[in-house]
Amino acid sequence: MREVLVKTEEFNDSPAGRIPKDWDCLTINDCLQKGLILDVQDGNHGEDHPKSEDFVTEGIPFVMAKDLVNGQINIADCNKISWKQYKSLRVGFARPADVLLSHKGTIGLTAIVPDWLQDVMLTPQVTYYRVAEGKQLLNRFLFCFFQSHLFQRKLQILSAQSTRSYIGITLQKTLSILIPSFDEQKKIAEIMDTVDDAIARTSSLITKLKQIKAGLLHDLLTRGLDENGQLRDPEAHPEEFKDSALGQIPRDWHIHTIGDLVESAIDGPFGSNLKTEHYVNQPEVRVVRLQNIENGYFDDSDKAYVSYNHASKLHRHEVVAGDLIVACLGDENHPIARACLYPADAKPGIVKADCFRLRLHPSMAIHAYVMYVLNCSSTRGDINLLGQGVTRDRVNLTTLLKVRVRIPPVREQNHIVAIIDSHDTRIRKEETYLNKLKLQKQGLMHDLLTGKVRVKNTKN
Repeated sequence: MREVLVKTEEFNDSPAGRIPKDWDCLTINDCLQKGLILDVQDGNHGEDHPKSEDFVTEGIPFVMAKDLVNGQINIADCNKISWKQYKSLRVGFARPADVLLSHKGTIGLTAIVPDWLQDVMLTPQVTYYRVAEGKQLLNRFLFCFFQSHLFQRKLQILSAQSTRSYIGITLQKTLSILIPSFDEQKKIAEIMDTVDDAIARTSSLITKLKQIKAGLLHDLLTRGLDENGQLRDPEAHPEEFKDSALGQIPRDWHIHTIGDLVESAIDGPFGSNLKTEHYVNQPEVRVVRLQNIENGYFDDSDKAYVSYNHASKLHRHEVVAGDLIVACLGDENHPIARACLYPADAKPGIVKADCFRLRLHPSMAIHAYVMYVLNCSSTRGDINLLGQGVTRDRVNLTTLLKVRVRIPPVREQNHIVAIIDSHDTRIRKEETYLNKLKLQKQGLMHDLLTGKVRVKNTKN
């Protein structure tokens, strides 16, 4: 037997819209009354609710909404409570195969408690749905349906009615789910599992590639490449290295400040020279802002423009294709002095305040190499000591130009950049494939979980 997808035009009206004639539309309450769902319960409330001071290093996972990641419980980041406290609580005990749904704070995250996780305690942010085995409803199908756009949209509507981003148990029980035959549920779940497995494998590969890149980046930016294109080995060939202010470096490398390398360095205009009211709706001259500068790439998703006329008054702050752009502000997710290159296909723009534009002496350094040095945590030299802000890390242009970096000959810089770029190309390829899988999953979920496309068995 094999499974195929077929379209159907046999629909009936239901409270959830038009559904296949052989499907049911039931509320959670209906499912409880029919015994399809045995229990719906959120985490522990009241005075005995575990507090932060109760958390222990090793113990029972205390699952919050944030711990539901990519359809799984992220055990590694869960807070833990002691076995003694766990046994003293009254409700919130999730079991293997329970379907979890976050209903407070970040709403609509889902997971299934895995078989190997016997003891789990939920916070009041998470609800468990305990499905009766073999009673016309499959927990994997319910898990898939909870992720569907149809169900998620209903959650957002209910959430919008609350000032606390909260959907209580009573309201949750009014929500409807569409239920095909048990056999069709299994087939739908199997198809979605196949897509989820592909997404998980690709995500894992991307994580591994990024870890490999991080290690390679450190080695390339501290040891460099010999005449054969191989990483230098300071233990096997100590004669190829020398001591420096930043530790051992290859003999033909030098320590320079950023200021030694720059041909031109400018900050964005301050004060009234460039304000929000100067922005225009038409795509005239691009304004480069902090949110455009990421580690190693230009984030083009957030666009702002000024008129050609106003840009002409700010000509000294111009940025052109290939320029090195550095952010002077940082936060917990974005380090100070993170850098990227202004895209090769971009038209000339203007850098905003808190963004630096650097142009380097081509005989001393290439922009891409210095970008990688600034973005590599293990080679950032003095940068991490230079945060001056009270609530946000900040580095000014004068201080940035004093930062010391390891600089190989330009030819070696180009070779190093080519190797790193090849790894970035592989990562971007996998990320593109991952996004394609996620879009494919959304399309399949919509079609299969509304009955627009049916799964049927046919003989080989």
